[in-house]
Amino acid sequence: MNVVTKTVRLSGGSERSIEDAISTVLARAATSIEDIASFEIVRVGGEVSSSGVPSSYDVTLDITFNVRENP
Repeated sequence: MNVVTKTVRLSGGSERSIEDAISTVLARAATSIEDIASFEIVRVGGEVSSSGVPSSYDVTLDITFNVRENP
């Protein structure tokens, strides 16, 4: 059996960390996408407060999942 995959690009963020932003996007994706196999970070960005400290983190991920065969 050959495996067929599909990749979608999703973005999201967190005020805590880059890792939390990644986890948030993946968790949200998992509510509507089954069989997530991998992800790749496409972009990382964020905002900086007036004191020069990061105040939010944004990530864009390519999320790859397996396409199921019809029964």
